[in-house]
Amino acid sequence: MSTVPTRSQRPSRPLSNVELAESLCQVSVPLREAKRVHMLAYGVLVPHIFMADVLKRIGACLAETGTPAGERTEIQDIMDVLERGMVDGERETRNVITMSFTRDSELEPFFDKLTPLLGPATRAQLYGK
Repeated sequence: MSTVPTRSQRPSRPLSNVELAESLCQVSVPLREAKRVHMLAYGVLVPHIFMADVLKRIGACLAETGTPAGERTEIQDIMDVLERGMVDGERETRNVITMSFTRDSELEPFFDKLTPLLGPATRAQLYGK
């Protein structure tokens, strides 16, 4: 089930970085733990650094051979949250997703597996479109 809201369900105000991180933590227990560790280390959310944890989690899920159904769902749920952030996010939220997830993903060995999972707004950021 997609977590990206329909047009009528969209928030009246843009999604912030904190809300993006909370949404990611709602769909991924490992990201919830990564955020907990992040907060202990930094004391505040540093969105670009946390997004590196999100990319790392996606890579871990994609690296598994015969990925279990639960991880496939987790991957899609994470991708849905990121797409929602690209569509409904504040400017800084869209920037964080673009620079620290989408464009950084191009350097990852799992990029070919990730590309088909990107939503249209997220995918458009690969080449600066």
